[in-house]
Amino acid sequence: MKQSTRFYLKSFFASIVILAGIVTYAHSANVTLRWDANVPAPEGYRVFAREGTQSYNYDNPIWENSLTTCTLTGLNEGVTYHFVVRAFDGALESADSEEVDCTPAVVVPNQAPTAVAGQSQVVYEGASVVLDGSGSSDADGTIVGYQWTQIGGTGISLNSASTSQASFTAPVVGLDGETLTFRLTVTDDDGSSSASSMTVSVLKSSSTDVDGDLVPDVLDAFPNDPAEWADNDGDGMGDNQDPDDDNDGMTDVWEVTYGLDPFVNDAELDADNDGLTNLAEFHADTNPTSDPANIAPDAPVIESAVQVDRVDLTPVLVSGIYFDPDHDDHFQSQWQISTESNFSTLVLDETSKVQLTTYTVGEMVLDVDTTYYWRVKFIDARNGASDWSQPSTFTTIVAESAGDPNYNGVPDAQEVDDSVDVNENGIADSLEDNIMSINTIEGQTIVGVETFTDNVTLVSIKSLATDMIPDKSVKMGFGLIGFKLYLNNGVKTAAVRIHFSTRVPKDAKLYKYVSDTGWEVYGNAVFASNRKSVTLILEDGGMGDEDGVENGVIVDPSGVAYVDSTTADSASLSTGEASTGGSSGGQCFISAGVHDAGWVDSNFPGAAMVMVMTLLIAGITCTAVFQISKSE
Repeated sequence: MKQSTRFYLKSFFASIVILAGIVTYAHSANVTLRWDANVPAPEGYRVFAREGTQSYNYDNPIWENSLTTCTLTGLNEGVTYHFVVRAFDGALESADSEEVDCTPAVVVPNQAPTAVAGQSQVVYEGASVVLDGSGSSDADGTIVGYQWTQIGGTGISLNSASTSQASFTAPVVGLDGETLTFRLTVTDDDGSSSASSMTVSVLKSSSTDVDGDLVPDVLDAFPNDPAEWADNDGDGMGDNQDPDDDNDGMTDVWEVTYGLDPFVNDAELDADNDGLTNLAEFHADTNPTSDPANIAPDAPVIESAVQVDRVDLTPVLVSGIYFDPDHDDHFQSQWQISTESNFSTLVLDETSKVQLTTYTVGEMVLDVDTTYYWRVKFIDARNGASDWSQPSTFTTIVAESAGDPNYNGVPDAQEVDDSVDVNENGIADSLEDNIMSINTIEGQTIVGVETFTDNVTLVSIKSLATDMIPDKSVKMGFGLIGFKLYLNNGVKTAAVRIHFSTRVPKDAKLYKYVSDTGWEVYGNAVFASNRKSVTLILEDGGMGDEDGVENGVIVDPSGVAYVDSTTADSASLSTGEASTGGSSGGQCFISAGVHDAGWVDSNFPGAAMVMVMTLLIAGITCTAVFQISKSE
């Protein structure tokens, strides 16, 4: 395009240029032209235009004025225009200036940008969350503005809300979780905008502890009260404050004084068989566990006071025969193990109605290369207790013989690769102090045990075999898992998460077998929504502690019962109820008849479900089969 031309009228001249270029307005264009004024000035100027190869129509100027600029409007996009200027004075008119030309471009109307707020997310409370709008775009320009706003859920503080990627910390939510909704608005360089929304579902974390009482909120009946976490009788008063935790009319202090269970309603029982209920003895302030007329059994006699040979880590303790002068039945035996000859500290303290004259020490209770003392007392049917037997002693095998020569708490045959990350936090388990992982000896599964309570140390973990179970029709998913914790600085409870490398069926539960009461479901165990972990709270000397004594050590062999679509003859078993065989520490069997099966989907339609669980508790091998009807 030529930017300058000259024409003459007598002695006058003009130079024409495009002054303001082409401005397009909704499918039409304007152009402003300018030229130099002639001296002396003519009467005026005429502008002529033609399109493409057409000729100028000099009889029809498109503009006429004495000014030296003009703006031409309504030009069509994509058409090439040519312009000349002539000066006139009366009838006189100069020749054409040299042409200038322009072609208004075809302008597409601005398109609004596309906002993309990203995929919906599912996170746990306390997690760092990134809202990513970087997938937003503008087809005919650029995005010049981002704005994130929250439009639903518990209010949170957004960081970098005016950028493509905002962030926030997921809030603490209730047990049912909560959904947060966010809107992203983007603006392009032409001022157009669009919006997109997404949601963040916040789940209750199994490790969140708002009140700092070391009990995760998911297991805490009073998540905002650091002094309370359990309510045994469901009366709304925490067990620490409640003087009667089982609501049986007898105070906890009184029950503990006389050896009754303050968490079990035993008001109508008669502990000493003297014809008076425990509640009647409470009101009379008499001893509910001792009949004055009763003669206690003779103290047990242990034939061997010293054991020379080393024993394995699950030895069988054997007492002499039971004798009671007034012929009361043998009701219970109390077994104790200590590392001190005066039993000032206890490694184990168990009272059993089943293991009366023999007691098999459970897995992981004892340490390697350690000398222990043990003793036993007999209790008759009227709660008359004998004196303690004389102590006996034994020494356990060394670490090499126990299969852990490097003494790292994991049997060498079960150690996992250093790269394993079973808790899926992006850090190899071998680099973390609070988790141990093992290859299970059954089921080809990796299982990890993780602690997240201060002053609690995980010292060992072990996969326990089921090959000692006589009933071979039962097939465990990945066998049994035992672990050992040390509690320091007065800590009484420990929160533990057990991770699985494979998902467990949604009907699976965590079970423990107690020799005297049968199968029990962990009431304080919570499975993660992805079914790859379960969190539980353990109490030193309480539920989940194999050694039965508050001694700063928790030993917990337990396992997950799974669903099997193969059914056979089996008996139904209610939680906490079991039949036991023998009265002197033999084996107990709770119906069987399930053929080999691996992990299966619990949603398998139309199948009758059999829940199978096997645990090794206090050396007693037991098997249970649960029959469950699966609805269509």
